[in-house]
Amino acid sequence: MWGCEGVYFCCMAKDTSTVIACYKINGKLVRTYPSARAASRSRHVYKRSIDRATRGDVLTIKGLMWRRVDKDNIPTSIEPLKKEAHTSVKKPIAKVDENNNVIEVYSSISEASRKNKIDPHTIRDRLSGKYSSNNKVKFKYIDNN
Repeated sequence: MWGCEGVYFCCMAKDTSTVIACYKINGKLVRTYPSARAASRSRHVYKRSIDRATRGDVLTIKGLMWRRVDKDNIPTSIEPLKKEAHTSVKKPIAKVDENNNVIEVYSSISEASRKNKIDPHTIRDRLSGKYSSNNKVKFKYIDNN
C-alpha cells in the first residue's frame, strides 16, 4: 500500500508546491488558497466543484475561474473567459390544417409560439413527431428550396 508497511490506512503526502488561484471572469487574480478545501470553505463551494474547475471539467464555479498554480509563480492574470455566442438557425414553419393546407407561415418556432400562445417546446415536439397534434393545431417545417 504505497510503501506503508503494516499500516491499514496511509495518507499520501500532499502537494505543497501548488496553490489554488481564484480569478474573475476578466482574468484578474482575486485570491489564492493553500488548498481546494480552504477555498471551498472560504467561498462556500463544494471542494469537488473546485477540483473539477482546476482539472478543466467546468469553466467557472460561482462566476469565478479556478486554477492550480505553482506556489512560487502565481500569475496575476490569465486569459479572460470568452463564451462562444450561441447562434441559432431559424427554420421557417407553417401551421397547417388536417388536410396539410398551409394556414399561416412563421419565421421560427418562437414566432409561432407567441402568435398561437403555445409553449415553444410543444411546437418543437410536434414538429419532431414526439407528440401528436390531436387534430388541433399542426405544424410542419417549410423547405427553403
